[in-house]
Amino acid sequence: MPEHADLVRSIRRWESGKVALMSERYRLLYCAVFQMDESVLFAETTEIGLSHPPTDTDSDLGKMTSLREADRRIGGGHLYATVIGYLEHDIAPRLFSGADGPQAFIAAAAFTEMAGWMAHDVGKDNVADRHFHRALDFAGLSSDRQLQAHIMGSMSHLALRTGHSRDAIGLAQRGVDTLVKTGTSAPATHARLLAMAACGSAETGSVSECSRLLIRAEDALGHRPQNPPSAWTAPYDEATLALDTARSMLQLRKLIEAQHHARRFLTLRAADRTRSRAFGQLVLARTLLKQDQLDEACALITSAAADTRSLSSLIVTQQLADLREHLEAHREQRNVAECLEVLEHAYRERCWMYQ
Repeated sequence: MPEHADLVRSIRRWESGKVALMSERYRLLYCAVFQMDESVLFAETTEIGLSHPPTDTDSDLGKMTSLREADRRIGGGHLYATVIGYLEHDIAPRLFSGADGPQAFIAAAAFTEMAGWMAHDVGKDNVADRHFHRALDFAGLSSDRQLQAHIMGSMSHLALRTGHSRDAIGLAQRGVDTLVKTGTSAPATHARLLAMAACGSAETGSVSECSRLLIRAEDALGHRPQNPPSAWTAPYDEATLALDTARSMLQLRKLIEAQHHARRFLTLRAADRTRSRAFGQLVLARTLLKQDQLDEACALITSAAADTRSLSSLIVTQQLADLREHLEAHREQRNVAECLEVLEHAYRERCWMYQ
């Protein structure tokens, strides 16, 4: 037990940014517990490093690309400290020196937004909100209006997840207005903002408005950009729109449509996008549970639990826990009982990381 308690404290200090790297002993133990390759979790992130401040935009973009790829596979909790360290040690000095001009503010905005997503992934929504607002301030001091609108989309997403649907709609509209008023052509960002507004409309029960916005989002995504896409914004694609549509349809209790779009998402989304695919699997599972299609729902839930065992994402853990409640009424069925056993084990295995 002392070893377990020490490991928990070490992980908490690492994920909160109080230490840059766990000791070798605890790194090896951590990877053994979660059956992970140490080179994936630690070597890749330390390669991003804190010891050699970048001097140009390409260096920042390379680090951001590496962090995004790692985040998609292992979750935000494992990488939050690295992003904060990079902001403090590499980007902040350039903001004050003025050496890089507006580029330093663009990098600060993009990495701060990334920190916000990682904080959200581990359930620290107040911290995420502060990061997003700070990122928007930085973006406002730059010339990248696509990034500015993109950050408003992230703020809208967070508002949705914290139950503030009308705020989400307003933030999405602000993002659209930023693009329109500045004459900025950014089809993917525009589509994302419209989809966030659609999700907010679904939360308020506005069927017609939700449908109208989703049609506009699909139309926007099909446009050819007149300006080069900002390298600092995360991509928004056909698969993500399908998932946002599935979520909206599920909220509106249009179960056949929700099921169709969730299946389409899983067809489009690559297998190495662990967290993203888990969200799609669980949306489809919830849709199937509402239609009493228990066998396939249990198979999807079991698969999502297994695939995300090494993922540091409280959001995924909470969604798995929520599904336990939906399944309890059917515990007498063998496949459901087995699925519940998997979920209970998964919850016990992961919840201590977020206490």
